[in-house]
Amino acid sequence: MPYFVFGDFNFRLDSKQVIESLCSTATMQTVRAADTNEVDKLIFRESDNDRKVVLQLEKKLFNYVNQDVFRENNGTSLLEYDKELSVFKDRLHELDISFPPSYPYSEDSSQGKQYMNTRCPAWCDRILLSASARDLVLKPENEEKSVVYDNIGPNVCMGDHKPVFLSFRITAGAGKPNANKHKCCVVQ
Repeated sequence: MPYFVFGDFNFRLDSKQVIESLCSTATMQTVRAADTNEVDKLIFRESDNDRKVVLQLEKKLFNYVNQDVFRENNGTSLLEYDKELSVFKDRLHELDISFPPSYPYSEDSSQGKQYMNTRCPAWCDRILLSASARDLVLKPENEEKSVVYDNIGPNVCMGDHKPVFLSFRITAGAGKPNANKHKCCVVQ
């Protein structure tokens, strides 16, 4: 039986690998709390020039100097660090992601494209499909342009998450003989 699972899965990127990639030429400074000696923050500075801060990490703070890296080519260069779904690779599938990370967007209505500096942007909001659902969505008779997996409101403030959707056409009675009518489906 085909099925879809969708929503906010709170998937995160592999933080260690993202930081290593974003700060490959930076030096790290560790700041510890005076009373407990626990790590309070990590500061990554350029190794050359004026030792400008590239990234500052604290509890509930991910302040990276160049947020464009999460928007350029829809952030797809960072998809290699998106690994949490791999645990389910034999049971759940996903269409190719071609939209920017869906979280954490600014909730300021004048900054619809701006990420908050609270966490590393990630594709938290997803639509996953069983193998049989994926086969129905990607049937050869579906025109390539009729299957769309994207986010809603890329330039508009919609809260800290950008909702995602999957739109496709499917033949009525797909998988049964004499199916000849089309229905349009949108999963949000």
